[in-house]
Amino acid sequence: MLKLLLLCILSLAIVLVCPFMGIVPFHPVEVLSNEEAKFIFWSLRVPRTLAAFLAGGGLAVAGMIYQALFRNPLASPYTLGVSGGASLGAAICIALGLGGSLAGLSFVSIGAFAGALGAVLLVYGFAWSKERNSATLLLAGVVVATVCSGLIMFIYYVSPLRHSFQIMQWIMGGLDGFNYRLLLTMAAPLILFFGVVGLLLPQLDLFLTGEELAHSRGVNTVAGRNLFIVITALAVGSIVAFCGPIGFVGIISPHICRLLMPGIRHRVLAACSLLVGGAFLTISDMLARSIAPPAEIPVGIITALCGGPFFLFILFKRKSRLLL
Repeated sequence: MLKLLLLCILSLAIVLVCPFMGIVPFHPVEVLSNEEAKFIFWSLRVPRTLAAFLAGGGLAVAGMIYQALFRNPLASPYTLGVSGGASLGAAICIALGLGGSLAGLSFVSIGAFAGALGAVLLVYGFAWSKERNSATLLLAGVVVATVCSGLIMFIYYVSPLRHSFQIMQWIMGGLDGFNYRLLLTMAAPLILFFGVVGLLLPQLDLFLTGEELAHSRGVNTVAGRNLFIVITALAVGSIVAFCGPIGFVGIISPHICRLLMPGIRHRVLAACSLLVGGAFLTISDMLARSIAPPAEIPVGIITALCGGPFFLFILFKRKSRLLL
């Protein structure tokens, strides 16, 4: 519990400090006295930092859930093709030139959310004729993600240069353009997601023992797995719709927590993953807008450059333990 408390303090410090960092760093006195700095700080950097923390925490908790459901350490929030479907939906909207908005949401975000949900429904459709166990759903998700990737490349190739650039930029992920209205819109399904998952987390401890053993202990494995998958897909779909597909956050964050606190149950692991994932994406976004002025690097590039080597380190560390 002491480690969890320290993580809370560290995450809070990161959220408080990161808005002051950027292409032009701000001093606290400058934020209070300079009107331009005050506007940039409160209207742009604060909602962007909060969105990064919330999105990172959501992806981390989603990754923890999929790793437990599929009993696969490589499972991520995009295992069932959620990322591929969302990217395809966004690419179609961009290629059609749908640059307007509906109810305050851009058509690209709406298309991405619809694509994410469509991908999950398609996975269930493929697995409908057979027993929908974890392995079947996982394989169907890989197939859907691969098909979506091929369609995105086709759209990218045949689209005009301007649209191709927009598609590539969206696929790399980003948190620019966030305001408080968009933050609240993304936060609503995520808060619901955190609340429902908090009530169901004890079931994940049983899912790790295997579906048959979990069923023998009174868990409705089919209904429980379906509920976890649906609410996680909704949460990830809302994140991807606003931020684009941001990789590695949902994979490495739960592993970091297991290294820090081995043997913990999923109630504590979920809280730890939320804090670590939120802090990781917040720092990554701060680096993305700071290290190459005056341009901003897509945050997905930063998470891949940081997360990839770290994940390889975890894999080699586990392999060396097995050899010993």
